[in-house]
Amino acid sequence: MLKGAIVGLGNVAVNGHLPGWEGCGQARVVAAADALEARLARERWRLPGARFYTDVPAMLAAEALDFLDICTPPGTHASLTRLALSRGLHVLCEKPLVLSPDELQSVRYAQVESGRVLYTVHNWLYAPIISQTTELIREGTIGRVRRINWQVRRCEPSIAVGPQGAGGNGTGGKETIPDNWRLDPAMAGGGILLDHGWHALYIILRWLGHAPKMISASLEKRAHPEWPVEDTATVRLNGPEATADIFLTWASSARGNSAVIEGALGTIHVDDDTLRLTDDGGERRWTFDQPLSRGSHHPDWFSRVRDDFLREISDETRQGTNLAEASLCAQLLHLAKESHARGGEAIAVGDLPKADG
Repeated sequence: MLKGAIVGLGNVAVNGHLPGWEGCGQARVVAAADALEARLARERWRLPGARFYTDVPAMLAAEALDFLDICTPPGTHASLTRLALSRGLHVLCEKPLVLSPDELQSVRYAQVESGRVLYTVHNWLYAPIISQTTELIREGTIGRVRRINWQVRRCEPSIAVGPQGAGGNGTGGKETIPDNWRLDPAMAGGGILLDHGWHALYIILRWLGHAPKMISASLEKRAHPEWPVEDTATVRLNGPEATADIFLTWASSARGNSAVIEGALGTIHVDDDTLRLTDDGGERRWTFDQPLSRGSHHPDWFSRVRDDFLREISDETRQGTNLAEASLCAQLLHLAKESHARGGEAIAVGDLPKADG
């Protein structure tokens, strides 16, 4: 039985990770850390017998752990990941794994030095409608993918709370975080591009089956010019055989998620809770219990992530696949920002530098 600790008891931990660890036969959470005593007190009932800390280094010094589950805001991910890896722990980290190429290089180097698993939570892959779509593509139902269109429409950022509420960075530090850290560039790394763009990229990369050759992007403040981050992002990925267009906004009048995947033999339409496949045989339709736009704090999605993380720990042949995928997402988002800074210019996607050099 592996022993783990969770850091950051905000919404994603309380609604996704903690219930997702319940009943796991291979691992259990024996400790938790958060900057706020009140938040620790409120969630003690979820972890009977666990120890609670307001300081992560103190927790790591006191506990005999195998892994750390990081649920803090993104601005803390790199430092916490390096700390955990340096203590010989496997790391499960919420997305985005890092906010910059320098952070990516540092955590990849720490992972190589430690020999431990570093795994990012790509939980939307396990949403039933996304899993079904992926399976149809893998089966060759629509042939070679030629074009993907992905859209996320939101009226505002997801709720995230600061040091006076149920969020915070969980590190024991004294940094001041706005009531919604998603609007703090230092803590979020950007606006909707980093928040929803990471999900879009790891899903699209699975559907394409290869990395793009070029990327271009435009970031806008359509409804909230006063915000320090963008509320709308448009991204295009170009490859030798396929293109993908991504549109993300917090400035919509209604919530929704949709995708269209065009292949040589047919087309898949994803529309929140409905999946349609059209090909020479006509149309097939599937309806799912919950729309994608309802949110991502699903313990059942996280349980699949959890199991894959544990498989990477136990099976060396599986190690590194998720980290490679997360590393490419980090690179693409950095290049998207660079493209915007250059007026939307298309930028070549190069190879990632080796983590050991």
